[in-house]
This record gives sequence, C-alpha cells and structure tokens, in this order.
Amino acid sequence: MKFSVTPLFFILTTTLSSTTVFAFQPFAQDQKWITGDWNGKRNEWVQHGYQFNLAFQNESATNIKGGYDDSQKLFNANQWTFGALLDLEKIAGWNNTQANINITKRDGQSLSNDRISDPRAAQFSSAQEIYGRGQWWRLSSAWIKKGLIENQLQIKFGRMGLSDDFNSSHCEFQNLMLCGGQLGKTVGDVWFNYPVSQWGINAKYQFLPTWWVAAGIYEVNPENALEKHGFNLDMDHTKGALIPVELVWKPKLDLFNGLAGEYKVGAFLSTADARHVDLDEEGKIQPKAVDRKWENNKHSIWLNAQQQVFSPENDATRGLFVSANFTFNDPATTVVKTSQQLAFWYKGAFDQRPNDTIGLGFAHFDVNPRVRDRQNVANQALGLNETDYADMRYTPIQYNELNIELNYHYQWSPAIALRPNLQYVHQPGGVKQVKDAWVAGLTMKLNF
Repeated sequence: MKFSVTPLFFILTTTLSSTTVFAFQPFAQDQKWITGDWNGKRNEWVQHGYQFNLAFQNESATNIKGGYDDSQKLFNANQWTFGALLDLEKIAGWNNTQANINITKRDGQSLSNDRISDPRAAQFSSAQEIYGRGQWWRLSSAWIKKGLIENQLQIKFGRMGLSDDFNSSHCEFQNLMLCGGQLGKTVGDVWFNYPVSQWGINAKYQFLPTWWVAAGIYEVNPENALEKHGFNLDMDHTKGALIPVELVWKPKLDLFNGLAGEYKVGAFLSTADARHVDLDEEGKIQPKAVDRKWENNKHSIWLNAQQQVFSPENDATRGLFVSANFTFNDPATTVVKTSQQLAFWYKGAFDQRPNDTIGLGFAHFDVNPRVRDRQNVANQALGLNETDYADMRYTPIQYNELNIELNYHYQWSPAIALRPNLQYVHQPGGVKQVKDAWVAGLTMKLNF
C-alpha cells in the first residue's frame, strides 16, 4: 500500500518560501498558532491527516513563606514538545487507524527540591509538575492505534506513558499531586507517566453504550526513567511486566441535568521484584534497602471520577466540574500507602471570558506506617530521637502531606495561556518539623 507522506524538507521549503508566512497576528485572540497557519498550509495538512505540534510550557514558582529553607528565590522549569498525530485513514486508507510521535525536552530547577522539602526525606509532590524524570530529551510517545468492530475495540501498541490510557486524569493545576494520574507519583518506581515512555500494548472495548473495559501489558524497565536514556528502545534491563485493568463508565446523569461524567475503577499487578518497605528475610526491620527482603510483585488499586455538575444556559462547554482520585498501594512495598485528590474548576465563569477557568484543588497522601518504623530504627541506632532533628545524621520521620492550589487559567487565545496560582503545602514531605509553605506560581503555555 502506498503512503502519501509529505517530507519534512518539502514542508519547510514550501512554508518558508511563502511570501505570506509571516503575515500573521501572534497575539490575536482567535490565533490557533503563534506563528500563524502558514498561508493556510497547516490547516491543509490537518485536512489531509497530518497534525503537527510545537509547544512550550514554563512553570515558575517562588516560596512566599515557610518550607525547609524560607529564603525567597524564583525557580523556573520548562518543557518543549515536538509532536505529530497522523490520521492513517486519510493518509494510507487504513480504517480507524492513528499514529503518534512526541519528543520532549525538559529543563530548569525545582523549588520543592531546593526550598520546600527537607533534602534528607523522600519527596512526593512538587510545586512545578513539569519538573522531573531528568532534564533531557525523551521519546515520550511513538504508537499506532487501530479501531476494530466499528471502533468499539481499540488496540494500541508502541511506546507510551502508562497514564495515557490507565489511571488518567485532567491536569488543571501546577502542583504535581493535583495534575494527571496519581500512580506515577506514589509508585513511580514501576509506573512511569509521560514524559517517560515504555513498550506496551493495550486494548479497550466498548461492551455497552456507556461502558468500557481496558487491559494492557507493559515492560517494567527502570532504565527508561534515567536521565540521558530518553531514547532507550531496547528491553535488555526489563525486570518484569506491569499489567493494568480498568473499568470505565461514562454516563449522562439525570441528577446533573444530563451532564456527562466519567467513573473508573482499576488495578495493576507488577511482576518485577520489589524491595520490602522495612523487613528482612528474618522479619527484622532494616533501615537500608540493600538489607531488606525482596517481594515478587507489587500492586495498586485506584478509583477516579469526574463529573460536570452545572452548566449555564445548557452550554456544556462551560460550567462547574468536579474530579476525585484515590489510590491504594501495596503496604509491603510502597512508601505512600494511600493518596486522595479532590478538585473543582469552573470554566467560563465570566461571559466575556468563556474559555478561562478558576480552579481549586486538594491533594493528600499518607506515608506507610512501616516507613516510620524503619526511620525510627535508623535513628535509634545512632542514639537520636525527634529532639535531634537539627542533627544532619537524623532521619526525618514522615507522616502525611496536604497540597492546596487556587488558580486562574487565562486563555488569551488557543495559542497562549497563563495560569497564575497560589499553593499551600502542609507538612512538606510529611515531616512535622518543616514549616508549612506558601508558594506563588505561574504556568505559561505556548503553541507555535
């Protein structure tokens, strides 16, 4: 079968040779791309199945008060995304088939690492969700998806992040614990979210008008998450398989005047060996990971829900949305035992700003009590207790953390968005001795 693929050099040549390529208004409120539609070429490519994406996102944050180090400094983290979504039905005549590729580059500094959290304690959240998984280039997705049985069955294969298809959630916030799927934060040693990708295959089947079931199998390969390994495509260091399953219900509930919602319950099993969180083979608590016993699997359960509860004048594109996310992790192998998230956002609160959003979110996690047992044993071995917190040999005892964010998403145009936000972090890192922190942030999104 013959492909009609437009070569990149031809795209650039025809674009840059156009006398009207720069005849655009980058700050016009109806501008889809900052660089314009290139004399109609970009819209033409979309009609023929080629959708290209060049985006930049920056997240700034500074501590107003509190945290482990309350000296104020502005930190910036950013990400470039270069991507393409191909409609292979239009391009090659393959019914219900899409392909996707995304390359990302992260850079910058983390406020939470340098100011908010105690560096001696494991960190769970971040004031800048875009920071992490290495400041490097990555192949973040490269997959092909095929729809069968009138698109009721969809099969996807390639390189992808796990929360692209399982435990997925909206990201209306800058705080990490309020953005996207939660498992990548609480079991991030086996569950890798975007921008990390791994080999995998999954299937999703619509067995009733409002019900879907999905399952997949992915490699557990820690090398994929390492810095400077963003284009690792081999499976030489694979430790096992991660198998997620999920049941999805998408009703339009009379309780909310027929507004749409999505409700999910899921679980995964990882067959990779995992260190016990505190015990050795003889049942004794061991502070050092190398001394603790191996378990032959790891698992989690999740519940996700999102519901639009109100829309003005029957305009479903606007109104109040609510989401809730819960994870329950394996207590034998996981530092964070449970996490809870509740978020509200109102889109189009003002008639003159129908695409702006006001958001308020709460995220909480509980550290496994077994971790505290291990930390106490480590301190007792040195003759230390909580009164010795200032001693750099002391291992901080971790309990729970609460993150709250209030923001306003200002959608200037489809190409430009700004999201100023105020964050509050109670007990950063779950350490009681660290002062509660107030953080001011700003997210900027640009589509070129």
